Amino acid sequence: MATHTRVLIVDAQGPDATLLGHHLAAAGYDADHASTCAEAAARLQRTGSEVVLLALDLGGLPGVTRLASVADGAPLVVLVRSCDPATAREALRLGACDLVHRDDDVDALLFAVERAARAGLLRREVAALRARVSDTAAQSLIGRSAAVGRVRELVGRAAASRMTVLITGEAGTGKDVVARLVHDLSDRSDRPYVTVRCGGVDGEVLEAELFGASRDRDVPNGWGLLETARGGTLVLDEFADVPLVLRARLGQLMAERVLRGVNVELDAGAGTPVPVDVRLIVTSREPLDGARLFAGGGDRIGRPTVLPIALPPLRERRSDIPLLVQHFRARLATESGHTASVVTPDEMMTLLAQQWPGNVRELEHVVERAAVLPAGSAGFNAGTGAAPGAGSCAPGVGAPSFDDTLTLEELERGYILHVLDQEAGHQSRAADRLGIDRRTLYRKLKQYRDSGLELRRAI
Repeated sequence: MATHTRVLIVDAQGPDATLLGHHLAAAGYDADHASTCAEAAARLQRTGSEVVLLALDLGGLPGVTRLASVADGAPLVVLVRSCDPATAREALRLGACDLVHRDDDVDALLFAVERAARAGLLRREVAALRARVSDTAAQSLIGRSAAVGRVRELVGRAAASRMTVLITGEAGTGKDVVARLVHDLSDRSDRPYVTVRCGGVDGEVLEAELFGASRDRDVPNGWGLLETARGGTLVLDEFADVPLVLRARLGQLMAERVLRGVNVELDAGAGTPVPVDVRLIVTSREPLDGARLFAGGGDRIGRPTVLPIALPPLRERRSDIPLLVQHFRARLATESGHTASVVTPDEMMTLLAQQWPGNVRELEHVVERAAVLPAGSAGFNAGTGAAPGAGSCAPGVGAPSFDDTLTLEELERGYILHVLDQEAGHQSRAADRLGIDRRTLYRKLKQYRDSGLELRRAI
């Protein structure tokens, strides 16, 4: 860890600073020196550093504040001669990660710097992962709603861990997309990604497929999918259909990380317990209890930790529909080589008013169908789930009048006011019908009022 790790010593010129540099260099660090906080700040802004070691008697608490603000994530270790508890607490509050006394031995100093360097590395890795999640997830999980934001956050947490992931959601909400995203954003992205459809499969057949058939079944290839997915990710689709006995065995496997009874000629010999390195992701249309995922009851000791990710239905994130439509049409245009035609406001109103029982997948199919149908053929009418009066606007207060120059924000405002009008001004009922949080609706309505728009009052 010490090799090539840069440590900036911020201390007055003198024997102490020289000795600090000597100890750090001997331990494998690239030690640099600044004799004032101003010089250190300039150097950090110019070249950066992995760890900053600041002598408190040089810059005091203002120095801690200044260097913490320009260190760009580099942990700050404060070196003190004597320090009362109040000053120590304040230094930590201002951004220091550790305090070391000058009179401590060299090992204490090196331990503090090593710990700070590891903390900084972890912080940078997390920041890099978040950047990857933000960029990649934005391309896979389309939408700006709070619900989609929560899913992106959970995907990032899952990708950075080894935890078993439980993805639940109605058909068409994108469980397969999220599962693949967790794999692609993890450090297993270049390893196998294996999907098993569990729905309607006999329990014994599924167990043999996962763990490998036993020798007495006279099956030539006993290599199970758990071995095939070694080092990568195994996705069990429709986990609710998996028998409880098999769930318990999988739970024990993921908790112990050992595969027993493997029917493969390995170096260790057939039947020898084999370490398991596989990320397990399970999906289900039905809500499942993550705490009881691998057993019907009994002791929870030894069960794997499960991270649940619940995907919202499209009707609860209607504000994302315009972005999804734009995404699907842009993709179709790229694939076909033709520029996608503009979706008219009336067509978008039709889409916003649907109930979408098939969720994002149904919306995608409707957009694809509309792209190949002649103009004016009502291609944007979903096959099922249309709300009463979908696609039409009853006249009244807040009923929108559209033209092709409207932005998505103006279209959203028109639809919100249209629903509010249909609900006779009752904001709670309008929020439920729109599929958005009531506080979100109140905030939007306040913005409309602040812009000078007069809203209908509840009758």
